[in-house]
Amino acid sequence: INIILAKDNNAYRSFYNALLHEGYRDLAALLQDGIPAVSSGNRKSSMDGMTSYGQFKTVLCEGGVPQRPVVFVTRPKLVDAIKKKLCCLGSDPGWVTVYGMAGCGKTVLTAETLRDHRLLEDYFPGGVHWVSIGKQDKAGLLIKLQNLCSRLEHDSTLSQRPPLNIEEAKDRLRLLMLRKYPR
Repeated sequence: INIILAKDNNAYRSFYNALLHEGYRDLAALLQDGIPAVSSGNRKSSMDGMTSYGQFKTVLCEGGVPQRPVVFVTRPKLVDAIKKKLCCLGSDPGWVTVYGMAGCGKTVLTAETLRDHRLLEDYFPGGVHWVSIGKQDKAGLLIKLQNLCSRLEHDSTLSQRPPLNIEEAKDRLRLLMLRKYPR
């Protein structure tokens, strides 16, 4: 802790987020009051009741958005391009596809785009759910889909069993997206 306190505010935030991401929520809760505030200029600082930087970061962490890597190179033009495409979706459902060779930074760019508090507040007020699919066999894909169903149904009053096959999982996700998460 002394080493972290000797560094800048980003080190404290990163440590806090790492605790959340790695499942040490109790320890993170002890540190939450000490999270340094981030100046946001004249922007609104609420996102469906989220008023602090820590709560905003919690939304990203709970949604499974990858953290910024230790070695990070900012690419504002590419981040802005993704942001513009997401904003074009407005309230209409749709997709934005980020593609390229393996290791070129697609994940890092997209995750960095989602770190814009204003973007999430205006276009994704319910938060985001990050899903990494990649090349999967059917069993691996089913596990990913079951996990996503579970995450999206977390506040549902009915406790449903996990989907038993890929078709059932696709149907359940389709209904969830249409009824609970149209944006």
